[in-house]
Amino acid sequence: MNSNLEFKKLVENKNLVAETTYNCIDNLFSEEEKSDFLVAEINPEYMDGIKLCEHYNLDIKTGVNCLICECKRGENKSYVALLVPTGCRYNMSSTVRKYTNSRMVSVAPLDYVLEKTKMEYGSINPIGLPEDWKLFIDPKILEVERIICGSGLQKSKISLPSKYLLKLNNAEVLENLAKQ
Repeated sequence: MNSNLEFKKLVENKNLVAETTYNCIDNLFSEEEKSDFLVAEINPEYMDGIKLCEHYNLDIKTGVNCLICECKRGENKSYVALLVPTGCRYNMSSTVRKYTNSRMVSVAPLDYVLEKTKMEYGSINPIGLPEDWKLFIDPKILEVERIICGSGLQKSKISLPSKYLLKLNNAEVLENLAKQ
């Protein structure tokens, strides 16, 4: 499948990604690894995963979605990022709730997420999240060599080797995170 997106080296186009995303890549990855990060401008109208794949002729298997959840147990709150393949739902109620030993797991308040991540709505990605947030990755994502995710800005998407996700802070593979 040939995409009609023009991907360019991210390091030469850092204006196309959120500052927190760029800083994470710059600090965490080697020069050689940094050259594997690509970025493409998109029409924000198609930033949603399925719409993006359809409009830009992308293989849906390469797309990933990132959702930030708030986990509560009594007065304690923690935040986690969930990464699942495009087109899948999040298994919050059983998998995430049990794994985090939470009484309740829900989508985190949008204003809080945008403030903490310094990313734009609809383009939250796992790269550059607050250091105390866990990142749970569905194993299906790692079966695809390269993935496409948000850039932190609505106007673009990042393409990167999926194995690089495991280098991110607090990254952990979590079985049964995605459900069809």
